[in-house]
Amino acid sequence: MVTRSEGAPEILVELGWKDLIDSSDYVDGGLQVQVTERADAIDFPGDQHGTLIEISGLTRKEWARKDLRDLKRLVVSLESPFQTNDSFRVTLEIPGREKDIDDVPDLKELLRRSIWVYEFELSEDGFTWKYDFTPPKLKGLKAREESSPSPGLLEWSDEAYREAKGKAKTANDAPIFIDPQTALTGIGAIKGRLHVFYRRDEIMRLMGSDIRQTKQWLKDQAGVRVFRDGIRVYNYGEPEDDWLGLNARRINKPAERIGTSQLVAAFELDLSNSSGLQEKTNREGFNEDEAFSRFRQISLSVIQHFEKLHEPDRKAIDTALRDDGTQVGSTIKLQEAIDGLKGVCDKDKELSKTLTPYVKAIEKEVEQVRTVMLNAGMAGMGLALVFHEIDRSIRTLTSLAEKGASPERLRSGLGDLRKMLDSISVLLRQGKARKLSMRELVKQAIELNEVRFEFHGVIVSAPIVTGESPDFFVTAPQHLVLSALNNIIDNAIYWTGYRHQRDKDPEHKPALLIKSAWSEDEGGAIVVVDNGTGFSVSVADAVQPFVTKRVGGMGLGLYYCQLVMDNIGGSLQLLSAGDARDFVDIPTAFDGAAVVMHFKGEG
Repeated sequence: MVTRSEGAPEILVELGWKDLIDSSDYVDGGLQVQVTERADAIDFPGDQHGTLIEISGLTRKEWARKDLRDLKRLVVSLESPFQTNDSFRVTLEIPGREKDIDDVPDLKELLRRSIWVYEFELSEDGFTWKYDFTPPKLKGLKAREESSPSPGLLEWSDEAYREAKGKAKTANDAPIFIDPQTALTGIGAIKGRLHVFYRRDEIMRLMGSDIRQTKQWLKDQAGVRVFRDGIRVYNYGEPEDDWLGLNARRINKPAERIGTSQLVAAFELDLSNSSGLQEKTNREGFNEDEAFSRFRQISLSVIQHFEKLHEPDRKAIDTALRDDGTQVGSTIKLQEAIDGLKGVCDKDKELSKTLTPYVKAIEKEVEQVRTVMLNAGMAGMGLALVFHEIDRSIRTLTSLAEKGASPERLRSGLGDLRKMLDSISVLLRQGKARKLSMRELVKQAIELNEVRFEFHGVIVSAPIVTGESPDFFVTAPQHLVLSALNNIIDNAIYWTGYRHQRDKDPEHKPALLIKSAWSEDEGGAIVVVDNGTGFSVSVADAVQPFVTKRVGGMGLGLYYCQLVMDNIGGSLQLLSAGDARDFVDIPTAFDGAAVVMHFKGEG
């Protein structure tokens, strides 16, 4: 190795592996390395400077074409995407074997085939970002750009928020937002870029990709890499390294969250400001200490911010594919899945004889579960959660049957499915409808949440409980109405705290108001209004399953509330506090969201 710093002498380091090993019986015995300072520079004469490394005497004499192509992909990955003219550059030359690697796409060419590009920087000044969506040419899809107007706040990841909440003594001890002044201690500013792909073949084809080549390249290059001063820190982002746990968190929400195979990402650090991140002695990543834990959670928080931005565009692509006649994802209906399994069995007499009784029994049990859910006002929850799992299990069994799996293997799978159905039936045993005083029910909901109100510092006003607004009666299952009201209160607690932390206004205290309204013509209503942020998604989207802007949220609360209200003959209405003032008196201090539960009350 020859190296020369600017204005310094040229240094030659010669290292022979065999001689090095033979120079001492033990590593700590003083291994001998020859270091020579050249008075006259040979490799970097004049004002030149740099480093030259030459390796000879390799044990492998012959290199296959695949080996050379793999080598190029590896060498290319050493470069950070944040290249400038004076940055660390990597090239690979193989004299006489140029054709073996000529058609291996370079990094920049393949990055241009991504659908999403997201850039960010988190520093002590705040969080800035830029989002670009460049869709394929499908009906209804439009390119979109968005960026932060000024340095702002970044929310902690779901994982970090849940961990902090579990340890917190008060709500303010469980921060929603990252405080860069403390979080970046020992880490310094972090900037990065994400190139995110949609891996369906038809999308890749529309984006002008060679599908086989692009998928192979993503297999080798996809992941989240870390660079410090432009030099890669291994092993982050290697094919088997999921240091952020992206794939595990994607299991339950595959359409909303991204996995390592979908993105090529680079997170850039500055060496002089990241002394808290110490590399392991084996050069395989950073020591997994407190500073690294913060760096990991900040990185995961950035990924989550991108996911929320990209979600509507991802849905738009799925919609466009359906409009184009292409089926997307697991849109198959549950009954169709069962029919598909029955169809496979019918094609094989031996298989039919063995499995058909099991399939018919499962079909009957599924219908029973569906009926219980409908009667209990939980049909949507079942379709969204339980039936999704049943559907997936049935389709897996169908695939196994088509591939010729043994009857014993299929019987075992069907047995597991029946156990799942049995456990669901136990969970869904519900009470009967009875006449309820809404004053008593609201009082019960407040009592259930007293500890949470204190924890989050929420001021609660309930005129219906104090008699300042009217009581009325509803005939419905108590546990369902109480659960729906509790979900609404839970949202209000979160979003009032969110605004309190975001605005850092000591005069703004989280507050919640629960009022009632009654008329002979319209029936009764319970109005829950807060001084939080208001609805951050459209009213139509807010009641859809798995739609949420909440850290750690599943996006099922309001969806469930609407199902309950529909089932008991009522309705759910989402408004701003200002709009809710049209039919109920609300103090101006409550300027956030309003949720109205409309009942066919009995006075």
